[in-house]
Amino acid sequence: MNANEIRKLLDRYYDGQTTEAEEEELKRFFDSNGVPAEMAEEQAFFKRLQTPVPPVPEGLEQRISRQIDGWNTIEKTSSRRARIVSLRWIIGIAACLLLIFSIGFFVNSRTDEKDFATQQDTYDNPEDAYAETQRALMKFSKSLNKGLAKVDEATNKDKKKR
Repeated sequence: MNANEIRKLLDRYYDGQTTEAEEEELKRFFDSNGVPAEMAEEQAFFKRLQTPVPPVPEGLEQRISRQIDGWNTIEKTSSRRARIVSLRWIIGIAACLLLIFSIGFFVNSRTDEKDFATQQDTYDNPEDAYAETQRALMKFSKSLNKGLAKVDEATNKDKKKR
């Protein structure tokens, strides 16, 4: 195989698109002595892949499991603390906002004493104000008398029925 075909095959290998037969061909090529100098890194990579895997020490799986369980315990407790702390912050912020809004509402709804003391008149002429007041009181008096007459009339009818 020439160097161009090997480069194309290496690109496909690194993309994960080679078959087992093509991978074996690459291994044989890099095991041979005719590898160009520019492919020295790939040759070292493939030689490293062919070295036997050292045996797994006994009890390694149990030690790793214990370590992972320890990390899970630490993670759970730290997440609980984080939730409590964030909940306290949220409650504190909500309380501050409530306090600010209630103070603002109280200040805004309170009437100023100066404004209360300096009320404006609706009439510029006192005689017009007196005439309007007299007209309103007469209207109120007529309505009241009319209502009282109805009540007297109803009580007189009630007395006659007895």
